[in-house]
Amino acid sequence: MIQQPKANRRDFIRMGSIAGLGMADILRMQHLCASEDQDRSDVNCIFLFIVGGMPHQDMWDLKSEAPSEIRGDFHKISTNVPGIQVSDVLPRCATVVDKMAILRSMTHDDSDHGRGFHVMMSGKKAGAGDFNGNQNNNQHPCIGSMVSHLGDPGVLPPYIALPNFLNSGGPSFLGPAHGPFVIDSDPAAPDFSVRDIALPTSVATRRGQLRQMALRQINQFEQGVERVGAQVKSFDTFYNKAYKLMASREAREAFDIGREPEALREAYGMTSIGQCCLLARRMVEAGSRFVAVENGHWDTHRKNTYSLKELLCPAFDQAIPALLTDLEQRGMLEKTLVVVTTEFGRTPRINDLAGRDHWPNAFSIVMAGGGVQGGQVIGATDKQGAEVTERPITPQDMVATVLYGLGIDHKKVLHTPLGRPVHAVDDGHVVRELFA
Repeated sequence: MIQQPKANRRDFIRMGSIAGLGMADILRMQHLCASEDQDRSDVNCIFLFIVGGMPHQDMWDLKSEAPSEIRGDFHKISTNVPGIQVSDVLPRCATVVDKMAILRSMTHDDSDHGRGFHVMMSGKKAGAGDFNGNQNNNQHPCIGSMVSHLGDPGVLPPYIALPNFLNSGGPSFLGPAHGPFVIDSDPAAPDFSVRDIALPTSVATRRGQLRQMALRQINQFEQGVERVGAQVKSFDTFYNKAYKLMASREAREAFDIGREPEALREAYGMTSIGQCCLLARRMVEAGSRFVAVENGHWDTHRKNTYSLKELLCPAFDQAIPALLTDLEQRGMLEKTLVVVTTEFGRTPRINDLAGRDHWPNAFSIVMAGGGVQGGQVIGATDKQGAEVTERPITPQDMVATVLYGLGIDHKKVLHTPLGRPVHAVDDGHVVRELFA
């Protein structure tokens, strides 16, 4: 198919005057290309990774007409968008679907957890090796590291991960300078604190400055030694980042979730996912561009209904609407892309342990904010939720879409330390319906 050249707003006005179109018609045509012209360089991302595999048939893509061993125990309920339905295990999410785009046609071909993490975190299919035991197993930079590498630095680290390091959430060949700043504690814990963001009380500010100057001079000398140059540079980067955090009152306050009103904390839920979402909002509000939140234990091989209804979905169903509502009330939703993703879906057929197993062929994710047009469903699956039947979307497409949403060229060529060119995303295409 021949690709037609894209028209800009000036072209629309010129063509409209020739065709005798009214101003209302011209404005409507301008809106069609608004997303192409929009500067997204100030959009941030909260990237929620649901570890284990969200069961799409029980949450976002129910199959009420299927046999009982396929459809499960949940039922469709109406949302605040006519024609869109979700599961009755998500009653609060149903009230904010106007802010969400549900992508029901995600698909890839790897049913291994670790390898699923890798392709969904980086947009790159995993090569040989075990991806479940070693957290630093990236064969390609993850989205957060690419954002760190290609974006502009601020007071806060550009890439933050909480409540721990996400498997396959590393920088690969981009180097440790573009790895995440890891908050390895749960903000829902009563004694929650973030380490390494305050100078020890025994070290005065002047002493800290003198130490920084001395270390910089030593590093300058050592950088002349070719054999250790790379290590010194990485160490210097870590030191400067740590010092910048410790010396910044703004950074310290951003990490202090206790500054939030108790009523708002309770609105998010005093759960791991609830408080992680709230802290993530504080991080992007203070200037971090990409905050990755891990929420685990969704590997429902047994007791799927019980696990979702009693253990998993209540906290999820409270946190996600609270986050979207809070961002909107603060005027931040249009500048914050929220992605709720997972490594794969679950099998259409319920197994002998009343659970669902791994299923990458078809699954659902959700996007909101950051210019995403809410209140829509993209893609479809068959009557059993087993295969994609309409508008397949790959992990590469998802990664390209997230980068595009943050104003970063997903076709950018990265370079390894040896100078080898590597595409940021292989064969990824932006899901442009999201921004229409």
